[in-house]
Amino acid sequence: MGSLPSGTVTFLFTDIEGSTKLSQEFPDEMPILLARHNEILSQAIQKHNGFVFQMVGDSYSAAFHNASDALNAALAAQSLLYSENWSPAPLKVRMGIHTGAAKLEENLSESRYSGYSTIALTQRIMSAGHGGQILLSQTVHDLTRDKLPEHTQLVDMGEHSFKGILRAEHLYQLTVPDLPSQFAPLNTTESINHNLPAQLTSFIGREKEISTIIKHIIANRIVTLTGSGGAGKTRLSLQVGTQCLSQFQNGVWIAELAPVADPALIPQTLLRIFNLREDVQRAPLEVLIDYLRNRSLLLILDNCEHLIETCAKTSEALLRACPKLKILASSREALEVAGEVAYRVPSLTTPDPDHLPPLEEFLEVESIRLFIERAANAKTDFKLTKDNASFIAQICFRLDGIPLAIELAAARVKMMSPEQIASRLGDRFRLLTGGSRTALPRQQTLRALIDWSYSLLSEPEKTLFRRLAVFVGGWSLEAAEAVCGEERGELDVLDPLTRLVDKSLVFVEEEFIGEMRYHRLESIRHYSREKFFDTDEVEIVRDRHLEFFLQFAELADENLQGRDQFIWVNRMLAEMDNLRTALEWGLSRKPFSALRIVGAMNILWPISGYSAEGFRWAQKALEQVENIPIPEGISKEQQLSALAKALRGLAWLYLSLGDNANAIHRGEESVALYRQSLDRRGLSLALLVLAYPLEFQGEREQAETLLLESIEIARAEGYIYGLSWSLCNLARVALDLYQDFDLARSYVEEALRHADEAGFQYQVAMSADILGIIAVHENDYDEARSRFKESLRGFQDVGATFNIILEKSSLAHLERQQRNYARALEYYRETIVAFRDVAQTGAVAHQLECFGFIAIAQDQYERALKLFAAADALREKGGTPMTPDEQVYFDKQLNDLHEKLDPTQFHSIWSRGRAMTMAQAIGFALETTHD
Repeated sequence: MGSLPSGTVTFLFTDIEGSTKLSQEFPDEMPILLARHNEILSQAIQKHNGFVFQMVGDSYSAAFHNASDALNAALAAQSLLYSENWSPAPLKVRMGIHTGAAKLEENLSESRYSGYSTIALTQRIMSAGHGGQILLSQTVHDLTRDKLPEHTQLVDMGEHSFKGILRAEHLYQLTVPDLPSQFAPLNTTESINHNLPAQLTSFIGREKEISTIIKHIIANRIVTLTGSGGAGKTRLSLQVGTQCLSQFQNGVWIAELAPVADPALIPQTLLRIFNLREDVQRAPLEVLIDYLRNRSLLLILDNCEHLIETCAKTSEALLRACPKLKILASSREALEVAGEVAYRVPSLTTPDPDHLPPLEEFLEVESIRLFIERAANAKTDFKLTKDNASFIAQICFRLDGIPLAIELAAARVKMMSPEQIASRLGDRFRLLTGGSRTALPRQQTLRALIDWSYSLLSEPEKTLFRRLAVFVGGWSLEAAEAVCGEERGELDVLDPLTRLVDKSLVFVEEEFIGEMRYHRLESIRHYSREKFFDTDEVEIVRDRHLEFFLQFAELADENLQGRDQFIWVNRMLAEMDNLRTALEWGLSRKPFSALRIVGAMNILWPISGYSAEGFRWAQKALEQVENIPIPEGISKEQQLSALAKALRGLAWLYLSLGDNANAIHRGEESVALYRQSLDRRGLSLALLVLAYPLEFQGEREQAETLLLESIEIARAEGYIYGLSWSLCNLARVALDLYQDFDLARSYVEEALRHADEAGFQYQVAMSADILGIIAVHENDYDEARSRFKESLRGFQDVGATFNIILEKSSLAHLERQQRNYARALEYYRETIVAFRDVAQTGAVAHQLECFGFIAIAQDQYERALKLFAAADALREKGGTPMTPDEQVYFDKQLNDLHEKLDPTQFHSIWSRGRAMTMAQAIGFALETTHD
């Protein structure tokens, strides 16, 4: 038993393909064939230092100390199986190999491994294969590729998704010349839409609960998991969601509501998980309903208790309007929505301390199994023994089987024995229960544990623990040090933060940009907020939070104009919750600081598709600053610069929302203020922003004048970011003004040269777009298509959401010009939905018109008119008229329809089209068959 591998283990799983059918066809011969199969496998595994720890029917499960031994055993077994003279039918065995974390439980009467994720993935890999095939995970590939047996090869099978496994796995096939190497496609699932986070620890027990909850979901529209804080509702929801992935065509999506303090922000929170954006003209709930209306989807609403009424109303509205939607909520109380099934989540099973089971049966108790696995994570050599078993049983019993409480207690094994933990729990609970512990609500039990955890902290740890409550959605070490430290060094954040991580009161994970980010469980965060608001530090810490994220936003703005654009876009998006919190506090306390944050975010809002939200923050900040005197100590130059920058941002937001008139008005105000300031670079960018709506309104001579001035200033200032951008726009304006292809190309080529040298990926992508436009004017459509696709890839590389949609729209227009209507419609079907999701009402109207243009080309005149009418109503409601160029082309198409249809018919269809909502109009446009 002691020689079996543990810790990092390589597993080899096998089974016979079609064994059930073979048993039915050859009932007498099959036992003999199976015995020979077992002999071959046992021999190969034993010869290569493996251990068979489980046999179920024709399935073998073997463990190895290293991946090479497992690979060699599989090869040897397949060779023997292939050369065997089977009669009356051959046995074909599929094999899967994977290496991962697994712990051998040595105190049981039989060998047993814990490590669900490793074992489950090995099983899935084996099941994906076919008889005679050996499949390896990416980990095994990496461990063995440099020491493969002679003549063997690893064939790349690509990434594959498995039911119940959140992340796709890269698979490889092991082949040798003497064995079959051609097989049918692997038996894996397609990738399924979801945003369920990958779990880093195994899920313990709950099989009965999961089965019951899934049955309720199948039979009902809304199921709410109720129970105390820490009962494991969230983790259970995630596990249920994972197992339901294949049942919902449009996936499973979780909305984590714990960080949401304002009930009014629930719809916005839901919009964000589907990458939808607020719409100036529609309420967020309307946008959400339009998106979910015809989708088959499970929506998980996690932690509803502090927003119970709004969650109930939102759920009811969604369920009424979206017939294929189902909701799984978690809350400390039911939502009381019509048709709701409330399911109370029980605690994990606990032992009876007075009648303990035999040691070998301890792991059959869910709470004990959870404690032991989490304790082993905290202290790798931790084991269940006869000496600590009774104390572990006491801990699990006295914590009522509450998962969070058990996990926090298990983390203490790094510094205490189970006996010490049990004794401290007893002391603390007596203070809270008054002798009647079993009669207490579980919430108090959890609070007792957190109180106990808090009481063990040193004073610096307690101070930091409280102050960290100011963050929403996580934080960086730099943010913690700036916001929670002391100016005179009384509190060094790094050491106490490290200890909070060690004590499981804070969690740390590595973000994609290679930086560590910190989070805490929401129950812990709520507790820390109570402690925080009981102090006299709230205002000063929130002021520091505001100041830090003001500096962060301005630093990000500077870096968004540098070569690391992609990194800083994602850094800002990661901090969006903290930036919103800072803006909220700033508007109530320091509006000028809020104004500066708004100005610093004026590039991020539109390119990331958050124009509607940015528009609201900018308007609020400008209104507040107008109504409240500028604080002392703010210079005239600082005032001018901040106001000019915020107005420039507002102009940019109006522009992205399709309101060119207001974009011009705010842009002119910004330029006027910049002319009074010393900020020449700011003026260069403001002139560029103002030139956009003037160009779109047909005022190209004026736009050219502004761009030439912008370029002159940028050259003088060495402002390459603004220079390359303005040159791109000047190329487009010059092309329309003079039809001078060489002049336009010279501008864009200079822009591209500067952008390439400076590493400005955004401007490089923009240059490709302008070159595509020039190619269209030159009737070189293949070149145009190539350039637009190049631009699309560039915008995708920097995460410029809005530009990605625009580029796909350009490709759609190009295909329409070339009468490639099927391809054009593919693009338009994608872009109209994408424009809707980022709240671009004017762009949606334009896409409807484009659907109409194609309908005319295909002699579908009534359909075209209905689309035009819907677009007209949408533009009128949203205040987004066409540009003059668009109006000329549209009027010509509309006149053609007047000629094709009689007046009565025309007006009837026009009225019906204008009566459609945006959702109805989009649905009509997306139809593949038309009336």
